[in-house]
Amino acid sequence: MNTISDLRRSLEQTAHHHDAPDPGELLRGVQDNIAAERGAGGRTSRLVAAAAAVALVAGGGWALSQGLGSEEETSVIQPAGPWQLVDGAPPEYAEGLALVETVTLSADYGVMSFMEADGQNFAVAWCDVAPEVASELRMPLGNPAGEGPTLTCAGVERNSPTEPVAVPPPMTEGGLGAHLIGPDGAQPSNLARGDTVVIGLYREASTSEYPYPGQSDIPEAPSHDVVLDPTSPRTNQAELAELTQEGVMLPAVRAESRVGTTLTTWAGEPGRLLVAVNGTVITNDGEQLTQPTAAGPWQDADPDLRGGYWHTWTAGTSTREFDLSPTGLAAHGIQIAEGEAVEIVAFGAFPRDAWQVGIDLPEGSEIADVREIGPTEQLPEYAYGLRLVSASEVPADGATHLIELDAVDPSQVLWVPACTERLPGIEVTIGTRVTQCHDTGGWVLAVQAPELASDAPVEVRVSAGSSPMHLGAYLPQDWEGYPFTESGTPLTGDGGFGVVLGEQPVDGARPADLLHSTMPTAVYHEVATVSSDDLDSTGRGEVTVPSSTDLSIWVATSGPARVKLEIDGVPVEQALDGRLWPAYPLLRDGWLSGWTTGDFGTELRFDRAPAGHADRDNPTVTVQVEAQEGAEVDLTFYEFVIEE
Repeated sequence: MNTISDLRRSLEQTAHHHDAPDPGELLRGVQDNIAAERGAGGRTSRLVAAAAAVALVAGGGWALSQGLGSEEETSVIQPAGPWQLVDGAPPEYAEGLALVETVTLSADYGVMSFMEADGQNFAVAWCDVAPEVASELRMPLGNPAGEGPTLTCAGVERNSPTEPVAVPPPMTEGGLGAHLIGPDGAQPSNLARGDTVVIGLYREASTSEYPYPGQSDIPEAPSHDVVLDPTSPRTNQAELAELTQEGVMLPAVRAESRVGTTLTTWAGEPGRLLVAVNGTVITNDGEQLTQPTAAGPWQDADPDLRGGYWHTWTAGTSTREFDLSPTGLAAHGIQIAEGEAVEIVAFGAFPRDAWQVGIDLPEGSEIADVREIGPTEQLPEYAYGLRLVSASEVPADGATHLIELDAVDPSQVLWVPACTERLPGIEVTIGTRVTQCHDTGGWVLAVQAPELASDAPVEVRVSAGSSPMHLGAYLPQDWEGYPFTESGTPLTGDGGFGVVLGEQPVDGARPADLLHSTMPTAVYHEVATVSSDDLDSTGRGEVTVPSSTDLSIWVATSGPARVKLEIDGVPVEQALDGRLWPAYPLLRDGWLSGWTTGDFGTELRFDRAPAGHADRDNPTVTVQVEAQEGAEVDLTFYEFVIEE
């Protein structure tokens, strides 16, 4: 047996044939061995160190596989602080690193060799020497090629740790050497008997083995000029999909890059966070993230930056600051000019989404704000029974902007988002309601937010894009007295959504969503019509159709008119199949109308109606019409049948 793998296999086989020992006792025994060797001066055997890890596997394996959010207590001996010695020995795990080997250097034992470890490694030193000795002591670490850093004890109190320092990968022969020298490079002459330096060699622990702490209360996130968090509007970031494995829509903001601009990542629990600027990941220590992946220079290795993510390992607050100035971004290969806006994208993997990215701007910087505008082609003063009470131009930067509606109750408003150019996947958040904007189909994407407070400004965020968005706030108006001649029809074209104001179906033709089917499919079959002439003096009429679940109704009006439909007494809004359209405002309080003096037509489809709503044969459709003088209504009923 001469390898860690051999030892692991042997111990695992033993674990399968014998009762598992207590892992805590095994580790304490290993720690005792470590402490004994430290007292004698020397290094911890690589097999002893391996035994410490495999003992946990033999004892049940849970301590090494403890994941995020686990409530189990770990049997791994942990220090009171992240890097404090435990009974004179380095901690087994700390800040995402796992102990590989320990070396103790002293006046009697000046030069040692580390084991040949795989992958990227880091070294931490604990100096148990007098302050005057510590200021002069040096600990070079290197491989036979002469590569390696030099650790120092300067400014470190007795037995306090140095920062983890990256060390070069060990070579095939010779391992990694460590020794003590004075300022002149010679053997130190002022070491007292008992003075020691303990050096721990660490590797990057996997997230599945690392003993994360138990959950605690999430601290409050700090405030910044611009904030990006899990609730921020998302944009299409297809180039990052391979790294996130979570689709292409990610939270994003925009901010100007200037001298003094900083970006601070924050986490309130253990997890990992990816941050990219203009498509380039900055939470990276030089790794090649695209396939084939490759490690960066060992000198740039950072234990918290792995695979494009910033990792956090402790409960409570963790932060890290990045330079978002043009010079700082140039270090990541991002070339921009002073004052140029950049797009910042983030993706977090945390048990409770306790992460945030904050951008702070230098003094004198201004953040674009909401600008009031007048009616536009997509946001007319009147449309579909609504009146425009506010029109705003909102920056597409992901930041929170406030819209004041004065005496208007925001909970009663219909919000209509309209992009000023066609941009795919631009999210809009109004309060807590999420929708998207479109250059011609914003009315299809309109939303209400009844939970909004009546006495507070409305928070609006638009995900990062190149152009600002127009947002209209509309209040419903009464049918009586509505200015139909002034009412706009911005949904004359539906922007390709295929759910609004199409052409009347043709008897024998396929529905638009089945046009390209290669198999026999459903076609329209006209079964009945109802026009204004068929209604009684109160505007009511009835018609019997073959089915309520294979039904389509084409509703057409010319002039100001509105229609209410019931199928065997079930209001039409309860029998529709859950499609986007028709919806508020065209369908309001059971009445369907285009609120226009011109022609209006739309299709109601019931071919996928929810079971139990109106699923019956030969139902009776009741029609109720209210129309101004001269207005006409025509309804055409179709049954869906299989084409011959």
